[in-house]
Amino acid sequence: MLSTDNIGGVVITPDQLSDMQAGDYILHARDGVLNKVPVDKTRMPLDPQAHYQGLNFVLTPDSTIYAVQHTIISKSTDGGKSWEHLNRDPSAFGFNGWLLQANRQGQLINICQNGEEQPTTVWVSDDEGETWEKTSEIEIAPFQKTVAGSSLTRLSDGTLLLPIKRRDDPFYEGTNPTYVFVSDDDGYTFSNRFFLSDYGNEVNIAELFPGRLLAVIRSQPGPPEQPHTNKTVFLAGSADNGATWTNLRQLTSVHGQCHGAGIGLSNDRAVVVYDHRYPRELGSGRAMVSDDNGESWRDEVYYLCHGHVAGFPRHITLDGEEILTFIGSCYGDVSKWENATGNSHFCVIRWRPV
Repeated sequence: MLSTDNIGGVVITPDQLSDMQAGDYILHARDGVLNKVPVDKTRMPLDPQAHYQGLNFVLTPDSTIYAVQHTIISKSTDGGKSWEHLNRDPSAFGFNGWLLQANRQGQLINICQNGEEQPTTVWVSDDEGETWEKTSEIEIAPFQKTVAGSSLTRLSDGTLLLPIKRRDDPFYEGTNPTYVFVSDDDGYTFSNRFFLSDYGNEVNIAELFPGRLLAVIRSQPGPPEQPHTNKTVFLAGSADNGATWTNLRQLTSVHGQCHGAGIGLSNDRAVVVYDHRYPRELGSGRAMVSDDNGESWRDEVYYLCHGHVAGFPRHITLDGEEILTFIGSCYGDVSKWENATGNSHFCVIRWRPV
């Protein structure tokens, strides 16, 4: 496995990262050399209730893009060149946040769960989230406690995939198995479920190409007496729309490189961006590139954003070459998780691997 500590042979500094955050470029480390790569960054309006860990990035069948914070949903109909900002407060509908996707009809689907012992409900909107209709509750029996997703993925054939982790045992005592719940009817029901992995927290699923899926998994087993010491990114693959998952393997080697999201590009390339948490002054979103659909990875890294906490990326591609990455960061006192609420600055980065 490739070491992801100082990947690319470069020891990055906080000053280099903060300068990058303020500029219109990202950083690329390879063969001991750090280069600036010019990019387009669209900085979104500050959402007074947004948190850098709570975001959605949705591409509809008609190529409308929604970049979702908490009370602001930004909409683009020209490939992300310009944006209209819609006010959509999830609490107005009884939601505690957004877990959004578009179905093949172009309707918005939202998954809502207000507690581990509460039902996971499915809602649909025909008017860009102005109004919502409840369509179903997801059947989880015999599970007692669950946590729904951090993602909802639409495949090219319209299938929707929702990771749900079983939390019947306490977090630090159980294996936290994650299952993929599947909808074949545009999100109105999720009637099938399939096992993904143990310790499967914060899963994002990418369709690299039709018939090939990549799950990016925050894995946090940890020894029972020190659960905090093992928090990294693992990968798994599926060739049958999520019914079976194979080749569970580790991607990041550093504790605190733990939440990631992938995207498939042309010529069998895959990109995974993950958050790097510790030490806080090096907080950043970092990207790795594979030339064989995630089986192996280049010894190089792209630094996309910086903050005392930063990362939690989401991606889309319109042409298989260029990536739009939606990502946020927060400076200041981040000793408490909630301090990032209302202090998280999001942007859309238009970039492509060199």
